[in-house]
Amino acid sequence: MQTRDLRNTAFNVAGELLWGFQANLVASATVLTVFLREYGANARMIGAIAAIETAAFLLPQGLAVYLFRSPRRRKAHLVAFHLLTVIPFLFLMAGVAALAPGLEAGAPSGQRALSPELLCWALLAGWAGHVISCGVVLAAWNDWWASVFDRSIRGTVMGASMAASALAGTGGALVAGWLLRTSQHPRVYVVLYALAGALAAVSICVFLCIRDPAEQGPDSDLGMSLPSLLARFRESLRNANFRAFLIGRILAAAGFCIVPFIAVRFTSASGGGLSGGTVVSCGAGMTAAMAASSLVLGRLGDRHGHRTGMLIGAGTQVAALLVLLLCRGWVGCVLAYAGAGVCMGVGWVSHYNMLFETCPHDSRLAHITVGNLILGLTTAAAPLLAGAVAERWGLNVLFTVCLAVSVGALLWFLMRVRDPRSIPVRAGS
Repeated sequence: MQTRDLRNTAFNVAGELLWGFQANLVASATVLTVFLREYGANARMIGAIAAIETAAFLLPQGLAVYLFRSPRRRKAHLVAFHLLTVIPFLFLMAGVAALAPGLEAGAPSGQRALSPELLCWALLAGWAGHVISCGVVLAAWNDWWASVFDRSIRGTVMGASMAASALAGTGGALVAGWLLRTSQHPRVYVVLYALAGALAAVSICVFLCIRDPAEQGPDSDLGMSLPSLLARFRESLRNANFRAFLIGRILAAAGFCIVPFIAVRFTSASGGGLSGGTVVSCGAGMTAAMAASSLVLGRLGDRHGHRTGMLIGAGTQVAALLVLLLCRGWVGCVLAYAGAGVCMGVGWVSHYNMLFETCPHDSRLAHITVGNLILGLTTAAAPLLAGAVAERWGLNVLFTVCLAVSVGALLWFLMRVRDPRSIPVRAGS
């Protein structure tokens, strides 16, 4: 790496490290799920968490084409958007948590302002606002990031950054679990969400230290008319390998839409009846596995292509679903979350590098956007359907159906998806 790349990598790693710690203080798969369950949320509402995340992270990305148009000022605009739109929702959720009914034994009824049902809906709405804001900025952020780092080192840099984020996230999950075990007062959730918001603000400001080559060049307008945007969408979708990749990702996402139900499984009698705090601590296995897998996937992808990571991810989710069906207690909980962590590593490192490298035209932002729009439109309802299946037929039926779909995803990636590096380089990759 050149000196500039090393410097940019260091600041990228530092920013992601802080972001990972704060994100896992309030992870939706553990902390939010446990919080909602303590106030009586049913399986459909738990399933709605993943549905909201799938739709909200992916569907609003088309707005980025019109919001972040200046190459020279794009970094500053991205940071400002986080500070003014994304992060305030964490403080809003801290405020909602402050209105929760008391959890401690003997707390007087009506001590707080919100009923349990209203509290659950308010928390879900706050989380939806947070992830929708993240979704608006996500495609532009990844396009900016890919413009800073050369194709030859992207996997390594992203792997190191995601590993740092996940390792710090392990610490965040352990801190959250310890706080939840030692205090059953709802004030602990206020502390978690407020601390997450403060750390997120510090984290996003670290990225201002990255030297963007575009800041020194001539400015231009990255925006495009709707017909031009749609033309690039069509050009992307005419690429057979890109279509095959999207089908595989849809199958994989549908087959592993059950992450919030890991907590439901292991807090139930059939999963060992673990406490909420224990499950949150076991969730550290998810971030630890994401850290290790991100390092491996990034370097492996740079050397041998990122299709390899997609195969690893599909195989891992098959194994994780078998754990959910066959294991109980804290060991099973850690293994299930570890499998989810590997899949998360694949979902960032391998998925986005495959998106970057399958671009057949000059607008990587449009290519990222259409890929994620299709994923969002086709998979957003899967977690809601999972919640309905779990409520009507139970978790074992849900996990069995997801296992079958995940096996299909693995076979599809194996037989139908080519590594983009075996195909001539395109303009936008």
